[in-house]
Order: sequence, then C-alpha cells, then structure tokens
Amino acid sequence: MNEMQEMDSMISERQTRAGGSTIRSKIVAGILTTGFLSLLTLSLFAVNRAARLVDTFSDSIERLASQLAEEQLINTINNETSRANIAFNNAVSQVEGVAHQLELLQEEKNALGNGSYWDASVRLTRYSDGQYFNSRYSPSSVFVPSTVELTEGIIQELNVAAYLDFSAPFVLENNPQITAIYYTDNRGIIIYYPNIRLGESLPHNYDATAQPTFRVATPLFNKNRAARWSFPRQDPAGRGLVVSVSVPVYFKDEFLGVVTADFQLAKIAEQINSIKVGTNGYAFLVDSDGHIIAMPPQGYELLGLQPELLAMNEEPKQTIFNGNLPFELQQIANRMTAGGSGIATTEINGVEHFVAYAPLANRSFSLGLIVPVDELVQPVAATRALITTQVRGTLRSAVVIFVILLAGAVAVSMGLGQLIASPILRLTQTANQILEGNLAAQADIRSKDEIGTLAQAFNAMTARLRGMLEGLEKSVEERTAQLLEANVNIERRAKQFQSIAHVARTISSNLELESLLKQITLTISREFDFYHVGVFLLDSAREYAILSAANSPGGQRMLARGHRLKVGEMGLVGYAAGSGKARIALDTGADAVYFNNPDLPHTRSEIALPLRAGETVIGVLDVQSTQPNAFTEDDIVILTALADQVSIAIQNARQNEETRQALAEAQSLSRQFVRSGWSQFTKRQKLLGVRHTGAKTSLLYARNSKEAQEMLQSAKQVKAGLGGAVLSLPIKLRGEVIGSVDVRAPGNHQWDQDELDIINAILERAAIAMENARLLAESQKRAAKERTIGEISARITAQSDVEEVLKTAALELKRILPETEVVVQLQSDAVERRAG
Repeated sequence: MNEMQEMDSMISERQTRAGGSTIRSKIVAGILTTGFLSLLTLSLFAVNRAARLVDTFSDSIERLASQLAEEQLINTINNETSRANIAFNNAVSQVEGVAHQLELLQEEKNALGNGSYWDASVRLTRYSDGQYFNSRYSPSSVFVPSTVELTEGIIQELNVAAYLDFSAPFVLENNPQITAIYYTDNRGIIIYYPNIRLGESLPHNYDATAQPTFRVATPLFNKNRAARWSFPRQDPAGRGLVVSVSVPVYFKDEFLGVVTADFQLAKIAEQINSIKVGTNGYAFLVDSDGHIIAMPPQGYELLGLQPELLAMNEEPKQTIFNGNLPFELQQIANRMTAGGSGIATTEINGVEHFVAYAPLANRSFSLGLIVPVDELVQPVAATRALITTQVRGTLRSAVVIFVILLAGAVAVSMGLGQLIASPILRLTQTANQILEGNLAAQADIRSKDEIGTLAQAFNAMTARLRGMLEGLEKSVEERTAQLLEANVNIERRAKQFQSIAHVARTISSNLELESLLKQITLTISREFDFYHVGVFLLDSAREYAILSAANSPGGQRMLARGHRLKVGEMGLVGYAAGSGKARIALDTGADAVYFNNPDLPHTRSEIALPLRAGETVIGVLDVQSTQPNAFTEDDIVILTALADQVSIAIQNARQNEETRQALAEAQSLSRQFVRSGWSQFTKRQKLLGVRHTGAKTSLLYARNSKEAQEMLQSAKQVKAGLGGAVLSLPIKLRGEVIGSVDVRAPGNHQWDQDELDIINAILERAAIAMENARLLAESQKRAAKERTIGEISARITAQSDVEEVLKTAALELKRILPETEVVVQLQSDAVERRAG
C-alpha cells in the first residue's frame, strides 16, 4: 500500500510538473465517459425499442378490435333485418293467401253466390243517401257507395266474397301487427275486417278505387301482379305509422279488385329502438325516400333533427336528408335509400362513427346502425394507456438506475481504475447481447463492489424489461382470447336462432295435431342435439300435464303408459305448468333429485318451458340433455322463443281441427236441408220425373201413371256401370242423392269415358239448376202467402165496424178457401153454456 501511494504521488508530481493529468484521472475520465455513453446508449435503445414494441402491439390490437367491431355490427344488423323481414314476409304471405282464396271462390261463384251462407239482398240496408251497408254484428263491414246500383250480379259477388269470413278474421287474430284487412272491388265496393261500420264514417259516394292503396295494385301500375307496398302514414287510431300491402285479385285474367292489409310499424319501431350497440350506439329505420320510420331521441339530436308530429292519415315528410349531414353521411344515406348494404366509418360532429346499413326484404325500408368508434375499440385505448404508463415508470426507474450507476462508477474509478476496465468490458459485452435481442443475457457478477452493483442493477433492469414485455404479450393473448370467445358466443346464438327458424318453418306446414306434436319433438331434438324432448298438454280441467309426444325411447314408454304430472306439484314440468315460468335443473345439489327417472337414465340437465296461448298456459315443452350444466339463464331467452313458435303451431293445428269440424257440421246440415227440402217438394208436387223418348217428352206423376211406376221400379234394378246399353246414374246435390237418370241406348252400345264425363257434368249443372228453381218456387210461394195475408189484413183493418170486420174476414176466408163453409162468431156466455 505504501508503494502504491508512493507511485501515485510520484505520478502526480510528474503530471503536475508536466502540466497534465494523472493516469488515474485519465482512466477515471475514460471510465466515466465510456460508462456514461454506454449507459446512455443502452437506455435510449431500450426506450426506443420498447416504444416501437408498444406501438406495434397496440396497432395490431387496434386493427383486430376494429375488425371484430365491424363483424359485430354486421352480425347485429343482419340479425335485426332478418327479424324485420320475417314480420313483413308474414304480412305479404297472409294477404296473398286471402287474395288467392278469393280467386278460388270465384270458381264456385254459381254454387256459393245463392246466399246460402250470407245473402246481400237481405243483410244490406239502403240508407237515405243511396249507400248500402250491413249491421255491426257481421264479421266484416260491407260498404256499397251510392254510385253503384245493387244488381243481382253484384249481390251474387258479395255473397261469394262473404266466405272470406272463414279466413280473414284468423289473419287478424294470428298477426297482431295487421290492424285491418279489406277487399275493394273495381266498382269501389269495400268488404272490411274487422267490422267498424264503414257506412257510418264514409261519405255516401266514397270512391275507394281512387285511393293509393288500390291504384298501386291495378294493372296500370302493377302489370306483373305482385304485392305492392304503399307509403307510410299515420294510423287514424293513433297507433303510430302504418304501411299497407296490396295484392291484386284476378279471375281468368280479369281484374276483380285488390286485397289490402294495414301493417302497423309500431312493433318494428319498438324492435329498432330496443337495439343497443355499445353505450351511445343506436339503430334507425328509413323508407326508400329517406323518410324516418323509427329513430331514438339521440339519433335526432346527433343529426340535428326534431321528431315529426303527423296528423291522421298524413304521410311523413321529414327525411334523413333534412339534417345537416356531412358529405360522407349523405352518400351513405343515398346508398340506403337505393337498397344497398355495407359498413363505413365517417365523422359526425367531430367524432368518428361506424355506420352499418342493410335493406329489408321488400327493398322499401333500410335499417341502419350508428355507434362511436371509440366505444367499440375502447379496450385498445385502455391497453395503450396502460402500456404507456408502464413505459414511463420504467424510464423513471432507468433514470434513477442510471444516476446510481454513474455515481458508483465515479466512486470506484477513483480508487480502482485499473480494475474497472475488465468488469466494464464484460458488462459492455452483455449489453451488446441484449442489444442484439437476447433479453436472457445476464451480466457476470464477480464481486460485490460498485461494478457488481452496476451489473446487478443492469440485470434487474433487463429482467424488468423482459417481464414487462412478457406481461404485455400475455395481456394481448388474454384480450385476443376474450374477443375470440365473444365471437364464438355470437356465432352460437346466431346458430341457435337459425335452428329456431328452421324448426318454425318445419312445423308450420303441419296442421294435424298428433303428427305435429311428434314432428315438434323430432325436429327440436335433431336441430339442437337434445337427448329427450317431450310436449306436455294440460287436460281440460287443467289439473294434470299429460305427455302427448316424445322423441326418445324412454319417452315412448312413458307415452304408452299415459304418463302425466300434477300441475304445480310434480317436477319441473308441474312447476312450469302451474307458475307459467321456465325452470332449469342441473345435475348438482338439490336439483339432482329431478333426474331419478328410470325411463330417462342419462339425463344430466333439464329445462321446462311453458307453452302459452296468449296469457294462458296450454302445456309445457320439456327438454333434457346428457351434458351436465347444459342450460343457463341465457338459454331461457333463446328456448322461450322456440317455445313460442311451438305454441303458435299447436294453436294453429287446434284451430284447423276446429275449422274442419265446423265445416263438416255445416256440410252435414246443408245436406240435411237439401234432403228435407226435396222430400217435401216431391211429396207436394207428386212429380216422379221426366221421360224423353225420341221427340216425345212426358212428365211422370205419382197419381195415375202406371208407366212411371214401372220406370222407377226398373231404374232401381239397373246398376251404374260401363257395360251394356242401359246406364243409371244418381243426381247429387251437395252429397245428397235427389234423383236418378236412366239412359237407354239402342243395341249393345258401349259407354265410353267421354260420354260418362258429359253426362255427369250435365247432371251436376242440372242438380244446381233444379235446386235454384226449387228455392225460387218456395221463395215465390212464401212471398205470395205474405202478400195475401197482407192484403187480407189491410181489408180487415180498413173496417171500423165490428160486424163489417167479421163479414170481411168471412168473405176473405171464403175467397181463398173455395168450396168451404166459413162461420165467424163471437164468444158469449150463452154460447159457452150451450157448448157446455
């Protein structure tokens, strides 16, 4: 030590004399300069590298988030347009069905127009201004303007159109969004459902053919005979905007009129206003001219508009173009009104927004979604801010470490300059490895002095940087996994809705209840891959839920033994039937007791959903799975929509069965009336038939014609057939035999099919003509009877004296009953005593 001190002092003396610095000072200066520059370079490189990595990862996350946001918006708008399209397409199909039924009724005009169901000549009342309309007790409201004369032909057409009573009310009942359905013929006659007494609210000379809902479907404006939509307008009943769909009615290429249905847009508007995307996102609906059909308040505020107040039957005038729209948003609005679809990014009031849009099926409306971009990519901004904060903290720590290392280097260089070069060189080599990207490199710590401390601090900084980058990568992976999981859930929900739509389409075509229930269980099990699906229906006393259909073998065994559950008491099905609420049971905890069913041993999860007709529970849809925890509370919303479709299908099947039964009863009653009427007619007329031989035609009566009796007797012995010269065929009217026809051909004539078809066609028309003649004769007879009674009553009431009244009564009775003795006397006490 003394030698070193002496050497240092000698060096100092020589440097002092030479006017220069010592070697130690140069070493210290070199060490300090090299260390400072090395640390500064390393710090700047690390900071720059970290900033680049942060920007790279942030940009990747931002692009991924933007892509996922656009996919979410596209999926949302596609789902919502599909829901709206279902409502519009159902309305069109219902109206087209009514129009097609009216065309089919025209083919039976002669048979149905006789007023057997509804007679316009009786039901219609003519009022003082010349118009006709019916009473409020009919299913429909019929209005005939004063400009139309009520002829026999028009009466017949009204009688035929009255058969819409069997279909139009059901259209209104099954489609709450349809407020009215009505038929307007080419004369301006209206048949309107429901019955709102049109005659009391319309002018007597009201011309319905001049209305837009009629003109839009006429041949002049609708040559392809398609369903046409009208412009939206305010509902007179105050239920919001309505739009009408009109379908032309043709018979043998002759334009007869238009069937129109008023479609309430309030349901669609509620659906649109309920769409929420992000925090401030919203949906809106416009028509092909840009008129705003549905838009929440924030939409009006964002576009600088005010909600429009419309009067009764007034069409909206305000369009989306009335607002102060940027140029890009105007272009998007133009594409929407043109029926286009897509997604774009535009600036509104200084804020970037996503705008997604798609047309509805009829191209008359377009649905749009507007949501701020920041709301959908907000997690990216938060991640970027977190990374920036961590980098700033690291920089502050690096500065502190840098100062500490520099101070240590100064202290060490003062005493151990010659020992510093080697550790610094090793530390520099380690730094170079890190600069080359090897973040796993560690500084070699051989001592616990300042160089060792510097190396340790350097290792700590490197480890912290490495940990920060690893944490950043982990955060990116976690966020990516969350986004992928959200996308999987969206796809799963979309697939479930597609399955529900497929089930609804499959079961909607079956109207036979027993086969429908079986088809429901099989279709749901196939579409959703459920282990067991059962349909329980409540009995008439609403005491038991009876298993009516099942898809599994165990369910078939339960069906065979008439399985039923007490309502409100037994199991999930009983609970759902009694409370009207869905219930889930999982293979855990107390719910495990529900799975003790030997017929269904593999059940691990179960959900019971009530089937409703309005507010009334009519049954339960029981779904079971072999997977534990297969159902969640979110599945209740999805499967409830499925249960609603099943309920509608069951109600349709039941109503169809009731309709068929009512039709059969009506047909039976009609045949009974025909049979009774012809029986009384033949007894009263004593006419057995007509015989035509050559040029001679003779009537056969039951009084004196032995030949007629022989002919009828022989007709009973002849059987209808294709061989032989004699052919006997029955005359049928509405399924009842009212007579027969015997046709005798000379020689061994063989009857061919064309001759039989001609004879049968003649007999069908003859039966209808005979029935019309009989009904006309009976009507004339009743009219003559009423006229005679009225005349006699008038003559009697014209007399003021009792004797003249009695005399007139006797004379009138004698006149209408010739060859009879008439005595008219008053009751007195003497007469009563003689009678006693």
